[in-house]
Amino acid sequence: MRTKEEYYEQVVLKNRELAIDPEITKCTCPNTLCDWHGKCMECVALHRYHNDHIPACLHGILDEKLKALVAVTEMTASKKDGTPLEYRHYVNEQDKLKSSE
Repeated sequence: MRTKEEYYEQVVLKNRELAIDPEITKCTCPNTLCDWHGKCMECVALHRYHNDHIPACLHGILDEKLKALVAVTEMTASKKDGTPLEYRHYVNEQDKLKSSE
């Protein structure tokens, strides 16, 4: 186990450094038409509130971890279909209509 000094130096200070790097903190979600794209804190909060799935930006990380676990139990996993792109375009159209009223 690391010491409190090592924890401070290796974890806390390193994470503070990473958190100010725009390359590290940019939104990686592929759903660029989403209202919450780039608003990661709000996005995660909404996903936690609805408790139905995780944000798309985290799928790759969890998919890799789950593949390993599923393989151990000799099962298979498959991806769920995402929200169709035309739904996101529809949202944009509706927002434009409502803002012009």
